[in-house]
Amino acid sequence: MAKKQDNNAIPLIAGALGFGVLAALLAMFYLNSKEAELKAKYEENQAQTLRVVVANQDLRKGQEITKNLFSARAVPGDFVHDDAIYPGEFDRYIGRSLIANLGRGKTLLKSFMDEDFPRDFSDVIPAGKRAMTITVDDINSIGGFLRPGNRIDIFVNIPFSASGFSPELFEAAKEAGMLALLPTDILTSIPGELLAAADGAENPTELLGMLAPDDVIIPVTQNVTVLAAGRDPYRETLDALRQPQRRTETTFSHITLEVDPQQAALITLAEDKGDIVALLRNRNDQSASAFTTVGSPDLFSNAAKMASAEKERASRATVAGGVDLNGNLVDADGNKIMSAEQLAAAGFSVNENGQIVDKNGNVVDPKDLVVAADGTVMTKQQLAAAGLSVNAAGQIIDKDGNVVDVNDVVVAADGTVMTKQQLAAAGLSVNANGEIVDSSGKIVSADDMIVAADGSVITKDQLAAAGIKEAAGTDPSGNLVDADGNVLMSKAQLEAAGYTVNADGQIVDKDGNIVDPKNILVDKDGNIVDPNSLATSADGSILSKEQLAAAGITAAAGTDSSGNLVDADGNVLMSKAQLEAAGYTVNADGQIVDKDGNIVDPKNILVDKDGNIVDPSSLVTSADGSVLSKEQLAAAGLSVDENGNIVDRNGNIVDKDDLVTGPDGTILSKKALAEKGLSVNAKGEIVDANGVVLSDAEVAAVAEDMVILGSGGAGRFNLIIGGASEDGVAKSLDVDIQSDSPAPVAE
Repeated sequence: MAKKQDNNAIPLIAGALGFGVLAALLAMFYLNSKEAELKAKYEENQAQTLRVVVANQDLRKGQEITKNLFSARAVPGDFVHDDAIYPGEFDRYIGRSLIANLGRGKTLLKSFMDEDFPRDFSDVIPAGKRAMTITVDDINSIGGFLRPGNRIDIFVNIPFSASGFSPELFEAAKEAGMLALLPTDILTSIPGELLAAADGAENPTELLGMLAPDDVIIPVTQNVTVLAAGRDPYRETLDALRQPQRRTETTFSHITLEVDPQQAALITLAEDKGDIVALLRNRNDQSASAFTTVGSPDLFSNAAKMASAEKERASRATVAGGVDLNGNLVDADGNKIMSAEQLAAAGFSVNENGQIVDKNGNVVDPKDLVVAADGTVMTKQQLAAAGLSVNAAGQIIDKDGNVVDVNDVVVAADGTVMTKQQLAAAGLSVNANGEIVDSSGKIVSADDMIVAADGSVITKDQLAAAGIKEAAGTDPSGNLVDADGNVLMSKAQLEAAGYTVNADGQIVDKDGNIVDPKNILVDKDGNIVDPNSLATSADGSILSKEQLAAAGITAAAGTDSSGNLVDADGNVLMSKAQLEAAGYTVNADGQIVDKDGNIVDPKNILVDKDGNIVDPSSLVTSADGSVLSKEQLAAAGLSVDENGNIVDRNGNIVDKDDLVTGPDGTILSKKALAEKGLSVNAKGEIVDANGVVLSDAEVAAVAEDMVILGSGGAGRFNLIIGGASEDGVAKSLDVDIQSDSPAPVAE
């Protein structure tokens, strides 16, 4: 029998389909409704616009806000900036200036304007400063090339009498004993030499009237900014954009300067035309001038202050701090000291890592570089080798803390640092080309100079003249040799002196330190010479302890517990009282201090047998190595000129080979002795034609009758007197003929 089909599921399926269609229709109706709602809202917003102020044209920074440059424009509300300006409030911003460029059609914003942006020329003047205009000619306008923003110095040619100085006033003050009461400004404006001469003159009024200059040129002010050249003003924005200042006038007859009130007064006096000068100030500046009057003497005192400040600046050195991105050397505060080009000229460069390297490629710590005002570059190590350093104030000081003028510091070709005083003590100086030269003008290379431990400078020529050589190294046998390979000391002598030679041929001292052979000096007898034991005489000769001792002169070594000056063996050379009478004192630490408060190395104090201090520059040496003092020379009618040459009373140079010293230190001439039938034997004794040694009294008598003259047509001549004689013997007369005297004529 067949099964009956179940039709109960069909209604359920139909119902589900119906509900699904209904839901889809409802969803479609809802979405359409929301879309219509959103469109309506959007159209409503689109219809809501706001009117804002916009630019009618492209406007530049600095443009003043005026009505004709702007208009109102409707802008959709959603696009209006919170800082926009609406037409109703535009009037309150009229007169202000744009601080940024504004394109055409762009909305004007409150942030685009600054109430303090310069409105006119007065607004470019910094607070506390003034603008003043002065007349210039073609020369003072630098041929018309002067531009706004340039910085210039101003000098004035002014009569010396304008300083307020008068010879009559000086004499009246001197007679009344009130010279010190004269105004400081007046006294400082007078050259010191002029004051000194007038102070000792019988008639200072007449003297000062003759010597006082008519006109003087003095600086009025320096490093001032030109605010305008003609009618072309300075524009700061051009500097910020690294663009040249505009110059519409090729020629102009006046410039406007940025000055302070006192500078303006000084410049007005310098012009000396009596015209009133209008000073323009910043509109918000309420300050007043800090002075009451300015007179002519202020020009001189102001110039003196600037000169003093410049001298102090030039005497200082600057310690570097590093290099900037452009390779310029800068100080610790980032201020430029030297350009990359100047640094390169000094033998330094900057590598790809920004490090400073020397000419040998060695990296140099910038903080070790010291730059003088003239651009000379030194390292702290070079200064230290010379016993110098730099203090916190930028001053170069010696080991005793005394300030050394940086202009007196000399850097040799090899980098050795010396002072002009050290060079002068060695008979050396610096010529116009910056080269080190001796007294004859001969250039002395750095390789030919030795700086001793005490800072003394000695040349190889001076050492050679004293029979002292500089070692160069050792030979295969361990002997100390010079540059030519000549043995100066045997290995045994070197070891006896406390040195050894290692397997590498290096010289080692008793403490195990390797010694540079160049620092070992050896005399002709093979003895090591301590450079500190050498002194330099006026003629540049080296004086050894032995030479000084032969002349009765001893180098001090220090002071004893009682403050007396003693030698190395403790023998008293000068009592404390004698030392003080010579201008020295002994401090609590036993150090010797001069009258200026400087500590003195006792080795630099030479004392003669009578307890008098001897200046090494007053000594010269004769051909036999004898030390001659100025007193000995003067007794023989001789002296020493500025070049260290021994000269006679006529200024003629005397050959040192012609001079010998008698038993009592009297200076004699070999030529003059030969004329008397006398000579000097191998022992340095004065002998007659038969070789008999003259006694001290006989030598003294010969010296008393001797006149020593140099070359130049001078000398002692024996003149035969003409005419008849009573006893039949021709009469004669010894006459000294000077070089500028006519030659004797025999009748």
